[in-house]
Amino acid sequence: MENKKQDVISVPKEIIIEILRRVPGHDLAEKLKMVCMQWCSIIHTGSFAYLHIEQRIKSSSFSQLEAVIVAFDGNENRSVKISSLEWHTSYNPNDHQFEDWKTKHLCTAKDVLLGQNFNPWMNMIWANSVNGFVCFWSFFDKTRFHVFNPVTKEYIITALNTYLGIGNIDLATTVGFGFCPLSYEYKVVVLDGNSEVIKPSIFTIGTDHSWRALKVIPYHNISSVVTTVYLKGILYWYVNTCTSAMVHSCHRRTTKTLLCFDVTKEEFDMIVVPFEIPEYSVTNVVEKGEKLCLVTLSCGPICSLLINVYVAHNNIDDDLSNLNSWKKEFTVTAPSIAYQLDLDDNVYTIIVTDEIVVIQLGDYNSGFFHVATGKLLGLFSTTRATLIPYKSSLVAFCHRPLLPSFS
Repeated sequence: MENKKQDVISVPKEIIIEILRRVPGHDLAEKLKMVCMQWCSIIHTGSFAYLHIEQRIKSSSFSQLEAVIVAFDGNENRSVKISSLEWHTSYNPNDHQFEDWKTKHLCTAKDVLLGQNFNPWMNMIWANSVNGFVCFWSFFDKTRFHVFNPVTKEYIITALNTYLGIGNIDLATTVGFGFCPLSYEYKVVVLDGNSEVIKPSIFTIGTDHSWRALKVIPYHNISSVVTTVYLKGILYWYVNTCTSAMVHSCHRRTTKTLLCFDVTKEEFDMIVVPFEIPEYSVTNVVEKGEKLCLVTLSCGPICSLLINVYVAHNNIDDDLSNLNSWKKEFTVTAPSIAYQLDLDDNVYTIIVTDEIVVIQLGDYNSGFFHVATGKLLGLFSTTRATLIPYKSSLVAFCHRPLLPSFS
């Protein structure tokens, strides 16, 4: 018998890259890198890592919604447990279908909580996520900040921030994690609002050995700031700006403001929000499909919770102080929620998509609300943990997007 020559189909590297960049980061890191040497070499390059996260951001949808849970690992353990959040649907005869969230353990970072006043009952606090890295901290170790990639397992703890008082556990501190698109450096920015001015400090990962102080920001109250958004080189916070030096006692003479920080220039700017914010409401910034959002939570009729979502235009040159730069995307009415909800007690919006809104409902639970009906789809316990929205990524701190040959 004649030996039949088998035809080997050669797929161009460009096609392989286009296919692989559409696969979730966990699958690339755990499975597909072992298929062959060529795939492994592609997956481990910095150029592919940035192509991959760019594709993940562009293709973001409800079905691809990703978040991680950062929690303490045991009562006496100084380790942090990282889990992914997964969507499950199970049949409920009383309510047709009940949708719930479950966690899948990703990894445990051992002995990373270095604070002297260790208290396992204090919640973890999240800043934000950038390019697959999540940034978080805790009140008992307020002077150090943690940055972690759940896919690559790269874990960084910043140097001690000497600009923060070690014994100070006030709530008037907020943190932002940003990325410089020119130098490809990652920076942690801390706003200390425990005085009549905000005292910012900054730490560049991989470059700085200690924190650097930035110019103080007067007449801002950040005691109620709970979320940070990073978009296209800018960090955003929603704050109250006062017209007098009596910041913490100035309740009526306030202006609703976006505090912006240019990560490359390391400069702050203030933008007055051009539309009316309800007086008795909770407002914070979130990201929705690479767009900046302001979400207001207020009490509606018959103990309902009103969720108003305002979206900024996607053009980076738009003037966010102009009313035409914003659009009220939708309003969600969640019935029979507000009667047992104190808006002043750790209530804020975490995630917004076209189909779901995730809201922190006090210290112990996050609620998942359906946009079309306002129905509460389910609760997820955040006791001693924090829920962080993110996109899985293969990016490492050492990566640069220069395109090498994949041969």
